[in-house]
Amino acid sequence: MTIIEEIQDSFPIFSEKEKQIATYLLQNNNEIKNINISDLAKLTNTSPATITRFAKKIGCKSFVELKIHLNASMIEIPKDDHNQKADQIYDFYSKVIKNTQRMTKIDQIKKVVTLIEKADRVLVFGAGSSGLTATELTYRLLRMGLNASAITDPHFMIISSSIATKKDLVIGISTTGETTEVLNAMKLAKKAHAKIVSLTSFSKSSISQLSNVSLVSYSSKFIDNKRFINSQFATLYIIDIITTLLLEKDEYRHNMEHTIDVITKSLEDE
Repeated sequence: MTIIEEIQDSFPIFSEKEKQIATYLLQNNNEIKNINISDLAKLTNTSPATITRFAKKIGCKSFVELKIHLNASMIEIPKDDHNQKADQIYDFYSKVIKNTQRMTKIDQIKKVVTLIEKADRVLVFGAGSSGLTATELTYRLLRMGLNASAITDPHFMIISSSIATKKDLVIGISTTGETTEVLNAMKLAKKAHAKIVSLTSFSKSSISQLSNVSLVSYSSKFIDNKRFINSQFATLYIIDIITTLLLEKDEYRHNMEHTIDVITKSLEDE
């Protein structure tokens, strides 16, 4: 695990001051090379002592060692000389994908694929933008012939999870891992002995701790949270891997191709 992954994993349990330091380091890790502890304290509105404690909390003996680890795990993205907006967004997405790829554990993804194949029903929970991602995943599963439902209304989440069974699989999507509606529904589903999978950015979050399997992707807030850019991009990358592995099964691939043919024919008949 790189120092960047360690900081993201530990983010939910940091104090507020430590979160300020963590956020700055993850958003500006390319600039840490030439910064000293006093300057970082000013930039994060903390103190050198707080930064030293932060470094020790994530396994470094000092701020200097923290800088060394950050520089070693830094991802360099080539910059366009004209620095056009399109290039900036490309850089953003490249960083998200590269960091998520580095964090991805294919054995865990394969476990999720197996759980989906064995489930009588797949219930996918998500709120806000995560609800849109839940709907996208559900559409893909339905087109493979799987019994799947996207549930984005808080009341429907509670109803569905309260009558879940041990043969059901509940997938909860929450970037923070602390979305109240999703968390409460997943707790109910776990009491009903359903299998639980989470897609989140924090392995130590409440949702992740509830899960039989938790798939962790890189949080886009640690690259830039000032722009209106898709916060679900990393989660969709994980979903792409899941659905690609599912489509290796002939039955699912045939069903997907059949739905494409049916949709295409219906459009031609209009």
